[in-house]
Amino acid sequence: MTVNLVKNTPESLINFLQKGYTLEELNSKFRKWTKVQQFFRSENAIKKFIDFLNNPEAFEESARDLGDFQTPRKLTDQICQYLYNENFKPKVLIEPTCGTGNFIISALKIFPSIKYVYCIELQEKLINSLKYNLIKNVFISDLDIKIELYKDNIFSHTFSKNLFQMIKRSDSEILIIGNPPWITSAELTVLDSNNIPQKVNIKRDRGIDAITGKGNFDVSEYIIIKLLKEFNNFNGKIAMLCKTVVIKNLIKNIKILGFNITNIKELRINSKKEFGINTESALFHADIGSRTQDFCSVYSLYDPKKKFRVYGWCYDKFVSDIEKYKHYRYMDGNSQYEWRHGIKHDASKIMVLEKHKDGKLYNGLGVAVLVEPERLYPFVKSSEIRMPILKEANKRVIITQKNLKEDTKIIRDQYPKLWAYLMENSEYLDRRKSIVYKNRPKFSIFGVGNYAFMPYKIAISGFYKEPIFCLILPIKRRPVMLDDTIYYLSFDNLDDAIITWIILNLSEVREFLKSITFLDSKRPYTKDKLMRIDLINLLNRIDFGNIREFYQTHLECYYEYNLEEKRFLNYIKNLKTNR
Repeated sequence: MTVNLVKNTPESLINFLQKGYTLEELNSKFRKWTKVQQFFRSENAIKKFIDFLNNPEAFEESARDLGDFQTPRKLTDQICQYLYNENFKPKVLIEPTCGTGNFIISALKIFPSIKYVYCIELQEKLINSLKYNLIKNVFISDLDIKIELYKDNIFSHTFSKNLFQMIKRSDSEILIIGNPPWITSAELTVLDSNNIPQKVNIKRDRGIDAITGKGNFDVSEYIIIKLLKEFNNFNGKIAMLCKTVVIKNLIKNIKILGFNITNIKELRINSKKEFGINTESALFHADIGSRTQDFCSVYSLYDPKKKFRVYGWCYDKFVSDIEKYKHYRYMDGNSQYEWRHGIKHDASKIMVLEKHKDGKLYNGLGVAVLVEPERLYPFVKSSEIRMPILKEANKRVIITQKNLKEDTKIIRDQYPKLWAYLMENSEYLDRRKSIVYKNRPKFSIFGVGNYAFMPYKIAISGFYKEPIFCLILPIKRRPVMLDDTIYYLSFDNLDDAIITWIILNLSEVREFLKSITFLDSKRPYTKDKLMRIDLINLLNRIDFGNIREFYQTHLECYYEYNLEEKRFLNYIKNLKTNR
């Protein structure tokens, strides 16, 4: 009996599988129809396939657990067509996390050159979906190909000798393609998943800490590094869907990793449209087996001829826009002022109070709070840094220390109401997990020092795409405190604060920052980036007239200030003493 592959249904397959054929006989028949060399590796695999055909939903596994987003066929077709249009003719296809097989089906339809397919998948349900997918696509039975299919974990998988023999024997070009899990090792740990690589230093041969061997990392990054290390000396292409931060990390570490890849591209996709998620993602594309390249060109997969920018290494600096950086490189140096981050307390429901219409302060639990005002300060969150100046704050924050060494017991002695309030809510404060609170006084905070209590500040949110430097003046004669996602400069002198505020808002500073920051990062603007703004180098390129014109045009409407050249020259003199 043969299966009618054109009118194939789960029912007809189940009837066929229950006809009494031996394992060897079934593998022989399915090898002819699907090209999979071992369709069933055991009698138990036959039973599981029948169970799947009877009730596919019974095999549903948590996509969240494995960061699994099955790639739509339309997208896999588009990606394969893009590669085909580059006059690429691979003979060997490698799919390390093949899922239901959409990449495989698309590649076999679009690349007639493919003779050998090597695919790996961990989830039983997806393995059976892939098998059924291969059976349904009857065109495969007419192809002269071989498919090796493994149910295995890519993190520990050992590639077969057959694969390497096939590549070497015909000097074949390979295509590594797929959509590895979009999840981090930390998320997998929280989910108690077994699908996690062992934390080893895969770059130990270079004598440095591995980005995948410590801390949190993207699983797809680990997989791509593993594949490139495995097939680094063969010719071909890699084309993997992943988050853009993964591609950025690969380029940033490319000199350490020692890959032989060139023609590196990041082809952006619309994750919301393709997968229904809000994540910056792209197709990572590169040629394998040639010289090393340390930069990446950014395109859209939907318009692959239009280049947006090139990022990577330039003058030993890792930058987000090489051409723009070359233009503003003169500004890259050391800041004359120290950038700080705001208050870290990790207990906003207790430490942050908000004034309501009744004039009372309430905490995040909705409880009215009446404490001594001496340790309460105006407080601003990152989301409130939206304009060039901030003049009011509806929140107050409890400051338990004025420096990191101060013993918080002083509150018990001087401010009994506040101490009682903190003790009442100590369960929230005592369970703070950050290591920074370990072996510190009770109710400790971080981000405090003399600088926090200076009257004038210039702040920038670490989160927003557009850099806005906000002037923050005292509120009711009290210095304003900022949350720890804000970076700021602090001043005792108003003239220094105002002139620095004007300079930092110049278009030159904005463009320089855009050339070194990656806007798809969770926090584009960090202290490391801001400390590279060399104000003296900038002022050597522009004159007082330019600055005054900019102020009068863009900032005077927010704060009136008599910007005299004498004040400006005195500012520069003072600035040079901070170098």
